[in-house]
Amino acid sequence: MDLTRQQVLLHRIHQHELDRRVSGATELAVFSLGVQDNTAGSALLSLAARLTEPTADDFTVTWSVRGAPHLHRAGELKAFARALWPWSDADARARASRPKVDDLLASLRHVATAMRSIVTKPMAKGDVSAALTPLAPKQTVEDCRGCGTAHVSDPVFRLAALPAGLRILPECKTVTFERIHGWPGVPRQTAGFDELVHRYLTLHGPAGPSEVASYFGTTVREVKKRWPDDLVEVTVEGQRAWLPEGLEIADAEPPRVRFLPPTDPYLQARDRDLLLPDKAAQKDVFRILGRRGAVLVDGEIAGSWQGRVVSGKRFEVTVNPYRPLPDLLPEAQFLAQVKGLAEASVQGG
Repeated sequence: MDLTRQQVLLHRIHQHELDRRVSGATELAVFSLGVQDNTAGSALLSLAARLTEPTADDFTVTWSVRGAPHLHRAGELKAFARALWPWSDADARARASRPKVDDLLASLRHVATAMRSIVTKPMAKGDVSAALTPLAPKQTVEDCRGCGTAHVSDPVFRLAALPAGLRILPECKTVTFERIHGWPGVPRQTAGFDELVHRYLTLHGPAGPSEVASYFGTTVREVKKRWPDDLVEVTVEGQRAWLPEGLEIADAEPPRVRFLPPTDPYLQARDRDLLLPDKAAQKDVFRILGRRGAVLVDGEIAGSWQGRVVSGKRFEVTVNPYRPLPDLLPEAQFLAQVKGLAEASVQGG
């Protein structure tokens, strides 16, 4: 099967349920991998792109995929911790961006165990870090120019949070952890990574080991060692890619307009040349700092956008269009309503 770029995009949009055909947040397919969040509440906007009545109240926030904050269904966190646990020192080094550290897998286990013992009540990240550093293996500690002290490196700290059974309290202004009750302990070994590969390919496929490796923060070599056998090989514009066996390519009408926030699951696919072939547009949307959201029009990313609250009552959306756009105000008004605001406006569209 040789698929075109347009076929793949329409299939992914359908898999991401951007037509708002799902009624409840907990039923959304994107929660198979979690929904990334940030301090601006981007996860709620991701849900708004998929639901007519979005709410993020029924989910647990923790650092999971790539050590980034994600919303997850609470009942799936134990399995997620096992599936995301590194299966080798090479895998751990890649995920922690520590290529020259020996015995990092054992060190990560030590750090996660210590974090669990420290957080016996809600604690701010800085307090956890201060208590953790004297207990941590020396190879995980580094000097930090930002705070002028030495502490456990941030990637290691983030990777250890979920295995330690810690969640983030969303109501706190600073990152604050508390224990997830009934936690079975730090995983003894990886279990279920092949299922995560299937979930990635269900949402973001067809794709290959390089995209999966990038998404989970490891190396292509390590992913190839764990590549599932029960996948179907296809081609996309002549390039090899894979899908879960039995998954049919959907051919559905895309929504007219959606505002996707910068961390939206749809934008997490790693084949950005397929998502957005124009290099200048890629640089605009996928910025390292100050990332912007994407304006999805008829199945294509047709511009970038930023939003801000003006005078405490109006949601102002500023758009950088890549081509002429339809009326964006109704969708902006919907986002304003989701954010509890009375008005909306669109600039630059």
